[in-house]
Amino acid sequence: MMTMIFSPLSLAKTQQEKIQGINEMLQANPSIIDGLYDNLNAYFAQEKHFDQVLSDNHDYIYNNPNLPWFGSSDPKLTIVVLTDFSCPWCKKLDPVVQRIANENPADIKVINILVPLKEMSSSANSTTFALNVWKNAPDKFDAVNKMLISKPGIHNERSIMKVAKANDVTQYVPEDATATDIVQKNYQLFNDLGVRGTPAMLIDGQLLPGYLPYEQLAPMVKKMIAEKSK
Repeated sequence: MMTMIFSPLSLAKTQQEKIQGINEMLQANPSIIDGLYDNLNAYFAQEKHFDQVLSDNHDYIYNNPNLPWFGSSDPKLTIVVLTDFSCPWCKKLDPVVQRIANENPADIKVINILVPLKEMSSSANSTTFALNVWKNAPDKFDAVNKMLISKPGIHNERSIMKVAKANDVTQYVPEDATATDIVQKNYQLFNDLGVRGTPAMLIDGQLLPGYLPYEQLAPMVKKMIAEKSK
């Protein structure tokens, strides 16, 4: 039978006990102090930068008619999803977020920030196409969005045109200046926030990287809504 050895920090329950545990470990291992100090400084600097980026881009993220959204127009909680139509994990996350929004129609708004990481060098672009549809034919956006999400793998000119023809919106396949500008701004925001890949979510000022299943995300969202309802 294996004997588990726990450090004072792992057994600590209160904040004071954790602080005491940290002090004990540092006193016992003084060689790690310099590295830990530098890492903490870097962490706090990154957090400060992240908060500043959110503040500087608040209106672009939350009050931007050019970004596709669904759900409540007066929500208690807004979920911002940095997503890519050609990303397999984004394709898995989309129905999860859709389900949660449908279960909380009066409380949740979902904003999609489209970042076509896998199509940056492509002549055809599913994101600019979707943004053109959102702007010029919003009544057809949901159907276009679902088809773009449902296609396995990376989009190409053929797959984009197939979606466009099925929804009678082929005129919106070519890029235009507005859509291209939005994509560039989305990509800059993605980098400024320090996001490393799609999908990622911004919820109540917190960055949640990667895919989260319904069983994990739904309770988290419900708790946040409950806290805002107090």
